[in-house]
Amino acid sequence: MSIKPLISQIQSYNPEAEVELLERCYRFAQDAHKGQKRKSGEPYFTHCLKTAEILAELRLDTHTICSGLMHDVLEDTGITREELQVRFGANIANLVEGVTKIGQYRPNVTTATAAAVATVEDRIHRKTQAETYRKLLLATAEDMRVILIKLADRVHNMETLKFLTSEKCQRIAKETLEIYAPIAHRLGIWRIMSRLEDLAFKHLYPGEYRKVAELLDQKLVEREAYCDKMVKQIRQVLEKRGIYADVHGRTKHIYSIYQKIQKGTPFNEIRDLIGLRILVKNEADCYIALGALHQRWNYHPDRLRDWIGNPKKNGYQSLHTTILDEGKTVEIQIRTYQMHKIAEDGIAAHWSYKEGVPTSAQGRSIFANYKQILEDIQETQDSPHQFVASMKLELFQDEVYVFSPKGDLFTLPAGATVIDFAYKIHTDIGHTCVGAEVNGSIAPIRRVLENGDQVNIRTQPNAKPSRSWLSHVKTAAARNKIRLWFREKDRADALELGKKFLAAELRVSYLNARDCLNSPKLLDIAKQLNLKNLEELFIRIGNGYESATHVVSLLKPEVPEPETKPTDEVVAKRKSQGPAVQLENDIDLGMMRIMKCCNPIPGDQVVGYLTRGRGVSVHRSGCIRILDEPERLLAVKWTEKPSPKNENPPPDVYPVKILVECSDRPGMLGEITTAIAQYKVNIRCGTFQPSTVHLDATASDNLTIDVTGAEQLDKVMQGIRQLKGVQRVTRLS
Repeated sequence: MSIKPLISQIQSYNPEAEVELLERCYRFAQDAHKGQKRKSGEPYFTHCLKTAEILAELRLDTHTICSGLMHDVLEDTGITREELQVRFGANIANLVEGVTKIGQYRPNVTTATAAAVATVEDRIHRKTQAETYRKLLLATAEDMRVILIKLADRVHNMETLKFLTSEKCQRIAKETLEIYAPIAHRLGIWRIMSRLEDLAFKHLYPGEYRKVAELLDQKLVEREAYCDKMVKQIRQVLEKRGIYADVHGRTKHIYSIYQKIQKGTPFNEIRDLIGLRILVKNEADCYIALGALHQRWNYHPDRLRDWIGNPKKNGYQSLHTTILDEGKTVEIQIRTYQMHKIAEDGIAAHWSYKEGVPTSAQGRSIFANYKQILEDIQETQDSPHQFVASMKLELFQDEVYVFSPKGDLFTLPAGATVIDFAYKIHTDIGHTCVGAEVNGSIAPIRRVLENGDQVNIRTQPNAKPSRSWLSHVKTAAARNKIRLWFREKDRADALELGKKFLAAELRVSYLNARDCLNSPKLLDIAKQLNLKNLEELFIRIGNGYESATHVVSLLKPEVPEPETKPTDEVVAKRKSQGPAVQLENDIDLGMMRIMKCCNPIPGDQVVGYLTRGRGVSVHRSGCIRILDEPERLLAVKWTEKPSPKNENPPPDVYPVKILVECSDRPGMLGEITTAIAQYKVNIRCGTFQPSTVHLDATASDNLTIDVTGAEQLDKVMQGIRQLKGVQRVTRLS
């Protein structure tokens, strides 16, 4: 391997490149990865060099390319950030660290038992995915070059994905298709986006990939011949109008064709399989060329798009038209050479390879717009599922362009509604929105907007947002503003409710509510609970995060301790009551409570739920009482209680309710009790009655039995099932 080809590539567009710095970074990264191999068997450093070459293709600055060479040294070697900064400066060290932070987030799946993981796996995955996205957004917003390096890194990783295990291939390909390819699209880097999409598609859906590739190969020679004919005819038409242009066929990538087929368009009806691109010198020539084409051929008016007059948010500019020729539809793009460069390289086309920042006004606008979207998404306080949905909508979907009554143009993500538009104009307009006129007709606030709509928002001074709006809005900005309004309203409501709860508890305890609510001691209690003031205390009580009873107990005069303390024997006896559980990482979070709703016993697969102010509640895996809050789920385990020295105490037993459904015949109950007694299990209580649950059972026996744990319970239930006439045995709690 040699750095000379890379330096030549960089000097072709940046003659003043810092060659000495590039060579030092090259040697440093090569030495740092010495001896490391990729799964393909190649030296690991080949990946670093390929990443740098892709960045050079985008004509990026020297510091970005140097960071590409060293992007894995912090994660895969013993090199520290401080060492990088001393050797190469803070700029490069920051970029390498930013790329490392994106890759460092790993799924933090709890190590609970298999069934417990299965129960909460989806929720944990959603939370993990959301946190990964947040980390990615944060790094991107700080320095755009971080994501450009990560995109280059991902391109080469995707090109060598076949050497990994099938499971890892699927995971990385899915992540690429869902995250990195859409980000490349939002930044306008078409050449990176199309490569990532096709590579991910190939690994995720190999069968479908082959089918589309085979369809493209069919009649390829015929399509190429027709394309050559059209190129010649268009050149002749343009030359007559005094326009000399580059006209050539363009290749549509496989994944985009697959997407159209998935939407119901048959392969032979996809219009842009035959596509041409016209490159001209200036913007005026674009419109002259468009007029010349429309004068020579008929065209689809509904397929005409002017992205020059109204550029996309990622900076894309072009004229699109679809002409009709001999029964064939031909999609044509017309743009200047500079527009083409931006269409291929996106924000990288605006990059200063000397300063490492966007230099043009358009480039700065793209970055500012992208950064604002990131900030709106990062402020989203939705559930992980909703957060991920918001991010995909904001960053990855197409856009619609709508107008105000004054003719001002507004850009929104596809699927946005009237409410989104109202909040786009101003927060107060959003809050007081009651309806709209769309293209002169009355429309509801949930109306989905389309390209070219003219929208006039109708407001009323006393109107207020509705929580139902959250199910209609699409943009993160509108969602955040609605949630903030309700958060402030809920805060005021909780404040009053907290005061009422505390006053009621004080009266029950025969304390003067007015004096206590204004007592300096109450402020001291608030500070003991790490709260800033009494208002925060009342709000926590009103929201149920703090117990009014607990606060009143702290207000009461201290009761002196009894002169005689319980003996060690009594303390030990108290501690031995009930099954013992603890967090798998042995961290003490306070009280651990075994919940009666599902009555877990030793041996059951269990999961912990961190409550608000009442310790950790322990449930059986799959309990319907566990809320959909994966961030509060904890891995817990049963612990063995230490036995007193030189003693062999009897095992603890736990009451469990079971339901036995069986035939109503003489002696049935006696056989059931005999079967239970064989396992030395005590029957605490029971009822025998006609069955009302299933038709195949004529009687049911509700029994409460004392067992030492789940293992003994399984043996007892299996023993009962083997009896003649028993239809089913079910654990009730």
